[in-house]
Formats: sequence, C-alpha cells, structure tokens
Amino acid sequence: MTIMADVEPGLHGPQAEDLDRAIDALDPVVALLALVQLTGDRTLLHKFGPALEGTQHQVKEAFVAFDNPRETTQASLDVQRDVRDRLRSAVKSGKPPVLPHLDKPLFREMARLALGLELPEMSIDPAFQHAGFTTDTRIRAPQRIPPADFKVLVVGAGMMGINAAIKLQQAGFDYQILERLDEVGGNWLENTYPGAAVDTPSRVYSFSFEPNGSWTKYYPNGPEFLSYLKRVSDKYGVRDKIAFNTQVEGARWDDARKVWIVSALRDSTPVTYEANVLIMAVGPNNTPNYPKVENLQMFSGPVIHSARWDHGVDLTGKKVVLVGTGCSGVQVATAIADTVGELVIIQRQPEHIIPNPAAHAPVDPLEIGAMEQIPFVAQWKRLQSLASAMADMHGMIMKDEEHAARTGGFGPVNDGMKMMIDGYLKSHFPDDPEMVDFLTPSFPVFAKRPILDCGFFDTLKKPNVSIVRGSIAECDQKTVILDDGTRIECDVLVFSTGYNLYFGRQFDIRGTGKSLSQTFEPHPFSYEGMLVPSFPNFVFMGAPYSYLVANHAVVSEQQVHYIVELLQWMVDEGLSAVDVSEEATRAFVEDVDAELSRTAWVQCGNAHGYYRDQGRKVILAIPRHNSRIWHETRSPRTDDFHVTRRADLGPATSPEMAMLTI
Repeated sequence: MTIMADVEPGLHGPQAEDLDRAIDALDPVVALLALVQLTGDRTLLHKFGPALEGTQHQVKEAFVAFDNPRETTQASLDVQRDVRDRLRSAVKSGKPPVLPHLDKPLFREMARLALGLELPEMSIDPAFQHAGFTTDTRIRAPQRIPPADFKVLVVGAGMMGINAAIKLQQAGFDYQILERLDEVGGNWLENTYPGAAVDTPSRVYSFSFEPNGSWTKYYPNGPEFLSYLKRVSDKYGVRDKIAFNTQVEGARWDDARKVWIVSALRDSTPVTYEANVLIMAVGPNNTPNYPKVENLQMFSGPVIHSARWDHGVDLTGKKVVLVGTGCSGVQVATAIADTVGELVIIQRQPEHIIPNPAAHAPVDPLEIGAMEQIPFVAQWKRLQSLASAMADMHGMIMKDEEHAARTGGFGPVNDGMKMMIDGYLKSHFPDDPEMVDFLTPSFPVFAKRPILDCGFFDTLKKPNVSIVRGSIAECDQKTVILDDGTRIECDVLVFSTGYNLYFGRQFDIRGTGKSLSQTFEPHPFSYEGMLVPSFPNFVFMGAPYSYLVANHAVVSEQQVHYIVELLQWMVDEGLSAVDVSEEATRAFVEDVDAELSRTAWVQCGNAHGYYRDQGRKVILAIPRHNSRIWHETRSPRTDDFHVTRRADLGPATSPEMAMLTI
C-alpha cells in the first residue's frame, strides 16, 4: 500500500490559489517525480529529467550547506514551467494516481534524479521503505493466522511501543501495551524542559508508514512531536489497547506453560498479566541521572533536572547554575538565557558542536502546502532527507589506519567534519582565541555524541552568561562547589546530565536461568540488538548494539519488522517457544566488539559519556552501516534458535488444490 495525500477533486477558489503557489515554489525535480506517478507517464523522466539535473532543493540540515545560488539556463526554466503546469493540471483533475506503486528499476532512476547522486545498491531497498514508498515490508507469506490463544504483551507506549502495536495489529496479533504514564509519548511526554526539540530532521524522525507533511519546523519542538505521536496512536486505535498508569515491576518465564507472567502496579494496585511473547519497548533513557554531589540536600534553592522539569519554578531574574552541555544542556541554556538574571554553565569537557542552520528555521508554508496537497511530495522530500544516511560513510566512525598513518588523523569523513566544526567555532569567536581553545575538543568527532547548534555559541556571548570547566562536587545552602574548590553562589541549580541507561536492569526479569540483571554482568549485550539467550519469546527493542547507526524511528521500524517475522515463523511452524542460542549470540557479540575496537566510540581519547556502560565498555552502538543491518534483519536466521513445538499444533501445510469442474 502506498500512502498519499488526500486531494479533493475540482479544487477552486482560495484552495486552488494556495495550490498554485505551492506548485510554483516546489522543487522542480520533486514536481516532475510526483507528475510521473500521477500520470503514469515514465517517458517524462527522459523528456524533462536531463534539463532539471542540479536543480534539486538541498536538504536543510547539519553538515549540508544550502540555498547556494545556482545558474539556471533558460531551457531549464522553460522545462520547470512546463512540468509545473502539467502537475497543476494533474492535481486539480482529482484523478487517482496511475502509478501509486513503483517498481525498483523505476524507483532507482527516480531516486537518482531526486538526490542528484546514485544510491549504493545496498541502500536501494532501505531507501524505498524508509522514504515511505511501501508500508508492507513483510517477507514471510503467512501460512496461518495467529491462534486465538497467542498473546503479545508490549511494555512501553513511546515511539517504539506505538510502532510495535501498529504492525502487530496489522499482522493480526492480539496484543496489549502496559504504560507507566497516563498518556502515550514516552520521553517526549516527560521531557518538557525549555527548548526541548528533536535533533533529527522531522521528515525522517517519524514513521515511514505515516509521513507528516505538516511539520512547522525542520527540527520540531517536543510538543509538536508529541502531538504527532498522539495523532498516530489515535488513528490506528492504539490507545484502546493500552493499560495506562501501569508500572511493570518484573516478569517470569513459566517454562512448563511457555508463557511470561508479568507483575505490575496499576494505579498502585498489584496486577498480573500473561502473554506468550513479551516485548520490552522501554528504550534506554529511563530515570534522570544525577551526578554524585555531596550535601545536595543542603541546597536551599530549587534543584531541577531537565528530564523532569519543574514548571512551577520561575527563573526570571534568578542566578542559575546549569550543569551539563550535552544535547539537552545546550537547548536549555539557549532557551533560558534571556529569562534568567545570570547563567553559569558548568562543563566537564568541550563538545563537538555542528553548524545547524535549520535548528530554529520554520518550514515555508508553501512547502507544507505542497506536502499536504500533492501526492508523493512528502515521500520524495523524505528521501532527500535520508540521502546522507544512505550513502557510503567510509572513515566517519571506523578508523582508517592508512589515512591515520599518512595524516595523523582518524578517517577522511571524520577529519573533514572536525575541520568544519573547528572552523565554525572560530567563526563565532574570531577575536577570542582563549574561548576557541576552551571549547575545542581533543578527541575525534563521534567519540561522544555531536551536538547540533541551536544557538549555543551565540548564547555564550551574552553578557549574563559564563561557562566554567569542572564537575560539581558539593553543595551548601546557597552555593555549588566544584571539584577544584571553585564556589559559585546561585538561586537555582539545574542538571542536564542525561539518563540512567539501565537496559532492562531496572526490572526483575527472569528467564530459564539467571535474572536479566545477572545475565548482564559485567555489561549488557544482545543478539542483533533485540534478543538475549535463556529468555525465550522475549524481545528487547533497542537493546545493546542497536544504536548510533540511524535515528530512532528508522531503527525501531527495522526491529518491529524483525519481530513480526519472528512471530509469524512461530505461528506458521506451531512453535511455543524460540530462544536464541548462546553460540549465535556469542558470535554476534564477538564480531561487533571486534569492529567496535576500530571506531571513534572506542578509540575515543579522553571523551566520556553515555556511550560507555558504567564508563567502561561501549555497548550502545553497532559499527555497521544501517543499510547492512536492514538486510540482515529481514528474516530470522532460524538455525540460530532453539525451538519448542506446540503439542497441539504442528507446522502449517498448504491445502491441496483440487481440480474444479463444471
């Protein structure tokens, strides 16, 4: 099925005028591609495509310069006018698209024109799906429907849980979601600090099967993204399957009955749930992480954590100490600097801050109109935003030893990014070499999470803002004391120090042997970022070795696809339990760890941060291109599992086809 915008036949009046203006402002290449799909006339690619080469609108995001003037020939302008006039007629006719579905050769050619480059072959299928040109990614053709007694329990109604619910529902599985909060949204419901915003472009930080052409910003703020998650939940009826205010405490695998028994508190009342399959969709970012501060309780003023912002505290005119300059820290600083009387920022070490010209930029209303009113425009715009993630990234994360030996650097892409970042920093402080030196990291890009600039450098130049190096060690009634003895008086103390990354260790989950916490000693691990041996029928979405390779929306969709394939295999084969083997898991972990050893995440110099479990071992990331992961998670490798068959249900068989007569 292909998703399209709804277009009312016979547009007229102001609506038609708005459409005309939107088409006149539309990227001419995207206009051509939408026209081809609407009319079904593939010859238009050959007729008009060559004249439109190089006229693609550049994506407004980090690392990409945009709005550079281009020379346009009169011939190209004539073609653009012709294409737009044809598109105008096609849309206003109200006729259904002739080519709602694209075959791969056609998509490959159209994608090349949309991007101005050839996608690597490994990225063609991932791009086709993640751009939203298909909503059905299933590989296994179901041989039987899920039995009535096959129950699936999902823990968490954030982005991953909503995604899982929708696809389980579409695949015919009976499911329920347990959510400790009173609404959907997960972190986007809880993170309400000033300046909270998505640091991934909105067009790709959303579900491919539910594109949103109405984003008001290229990087939407938290409330706008939360509103999107609520709309999606309502559209697909997910809310009706959620037990809100239900805090899961633990789960136990009943091996005799082959079910999970989940214990929880619902509105503070103990409740128990049972399911054949348990899916943890809680994500890694759990409770706020507070640094160890001696005598913190002695501080007389408000103490706020960005992950649990207290909106009852008025910061107007107050002297505020902000601890942390990670992604949330720079957003908070930028948002409150003009409200507070004085802001002192405590930074443990400098960060790589990336120029991001679209951080606060609104999307042109005409562009929104085009995505809302013209079929397929949202998908082609989404593909353009995906382009950099689909390309080859040699030397970005993996160290290039030959390059390093020759240049003393890390890798071609990584070094290029560092040069750009360093130049961007110097451009903000051209007459202040001490500040440049203070804010320049000594480690490779990606050794810790780079930060998209939301105006932080400009914030540091405000007269009421200062930044100091150190860590908070102690408090007294009105003062914070740093590890070097520096004392800073303040009225309010704000921590932007991230989360506790428990990876399931906050729950008492017990499989066939040890508990999950015991199994994860000394560090958490997984098979394919989702499965853990000795925990049958248990899927841990966003487990170790599944992050930093693509944005959360992309990763979760790939994992949900794998889950549906895994469950359908169980149903078709009449399996009561599947448990990934120790051998397969060990092979996966050893291979990933070996690759990780060559990355900037491990060869990180003096960088610290949440990439490293307990500050030691990198478990968050997987050092593989996401297009490779996409292909590797299309179907479970059944030889990697120990299985138990149902006594009452054998493998599905195809009905015999008898010859019909009249």
